[in-house]
Amino acid sequence: MKLEVRAAIPSDIPILMQLERLDGYRWDADQHAKEITAASNRYFVGSEGDEIVAFSILQNVGSSNRCIRIRRIIAKPPGRGDGSRFLQSSLAICFDELGAHRVELLVHLRNERARRVYARAGFVEEGTLRDLHRNDDGSFVSMRIMSLLQPDWAAS
Repeated sequence: MKLEVRAAIPSDIPILMQLERLDGYRWDADQHAKEITAASNRYFVGSEGDEIVAFSILQNVGSSNRCIRIRRIIAKPPGRGDGSRFLQSSLAICFDELGAHRVELLVHLRNERARRVYARAGFVEEGTLRDLHRNDDGSFVSMRIMSLLQPDWAAS
């Protein structure tokens, strides 16, 4: 089935929360409601028929440095290629519609599957941000920063 991509709307938030819990994220409905309406953010969903199977949160849209951060990108179920296809659609939106020069994201050091997907899409690993994220239990997690530049996207 074809993956259709559209802008998310506030009534999608409960489904987005279900999807993100598959990856261990815990934003509540109020935080999503605030973020989905922020001028510098864009939410997108990927649907197969009537079912939302993926979503992304883009931040820093419209910034003067033209750097968009993919805050979150999640697809279910893993292993079918939906995540890779949805990533490509999200990147097309970033570069072709929103005028990004750079798209960046952070990935947990333990998330090797995601790192490989991003690398196949052309992202370059730039380094490790040590103890960047604090977990609910108080422990800290380091993350990789990866980016893709518009000239590299255009050449692929």
